[in-house]
Amino acid sequence: MRTRFVHVYLALITCMLIVFTSNAAFAVYPERPIKMVVTYKPGGGNDATARVFAKYSEEYFGQPIIITNIDGAGGIVGAREVYKAKPDGYTLLWMHEALTTGNLTGVADFKWSDLTPICQTCATADVIVVRSDFPAKNIDEFIEYVKNNPKKVRMPINIGATTHFEMAAIDIAAGGNKIVHVASGGGSDRLQKLLGGFVEAASLNAPTVPQYVQSGQIRALAVSTPERSPFLPEVPTFKEKGYNVVKPYNMNVFGPAKMDSDVVRTISETFKKMSEDPRVKSDLAKFLAMPHYLDQTELEKFLKELDRNFGEIAEKANLKK
Repeated sequence: MRTRFVHVYLALITCMLIVFTSNAAFAVYPERPIKMVVTYKPGGGNDATARVFAKYSEEYFGQPIIITNIDGAGGIVGAREVYKAKPDGYTLLWMHEALTTGNLTGVADFKWSDLTPICQTCATADVIVVRSDFPAKNIDEFIEYVKNNPKKVRMPINIGATTHFEMAAIDIAAGGNKIVHVASGGGSDRLQKLLGGFVEAASLNAPTVPQYVQSGQIRALAVSTPERSPFLPEVPTFKEKGYNVVKPYNMNVFGPAKMDSDVVRTISETFKKMSEDPRVKSDLAKFLAMPHYLDQTELEKFLKELDRNFGEIAEKANLKK
């Protein structure tokens, strides 16, 4: 009788464990708020676009996305926070192409493939600008000026980050070893250096540009994205002018390595739905950005091409670690 009782008891415990395990396995993600690490200070284009999606996250995810700004080393400090996080989908990374450049230059000891690429969400552009009193009126005149005046043009860059590679590509287009780089912080620091006369040209994120163009303080010469920005349609691309300077500016979502595929799919598909929301499109437009969704497979293809492009620049400009 006692033996039978033990068997029944063990069977009951086993059933309870199966039910508990099944419920845990099929728990609906997300069950709590999601931490999104933005790798730059509040107020810039990266932060602003992340907050557009976070604004509607509770409506779409059923839980809020909480933005956490972790600045430093061209975005690598924040990226490392996610790289070391638990792969449960509750710590994500919002970052542009700096993850690739940081690894090439040795600022980061990990690469994008050491994380879980999830999706691409939106795109904006970098604009190469000069002060209005600079001799060059367009990008062809600028490249010619750089060629004929070696070491006379200074550009502010975040060493090892995307602006460093962008400047290097422009320098290569002008013959190489022509531009002097000046260490700087983010976009606001680059703008102040330009307006203050400490540099002759700068790369600025698109939202920064229109007000200073309209006030007559700066002149926009070219965008380094593959296509023209719909918000600055009169500004040509380097590519269409025949210069091999291409630097996309897209916001990508990553997670730690070894994330569950169903959780990855849920995150990606939810961002796709948000990117199709007219309110998101309208809000992004305020920062001269637009939805640009890629799923995991498409994002990985994009990042591999980026590796090739930036890798060539690193070789030619001797930027590799």
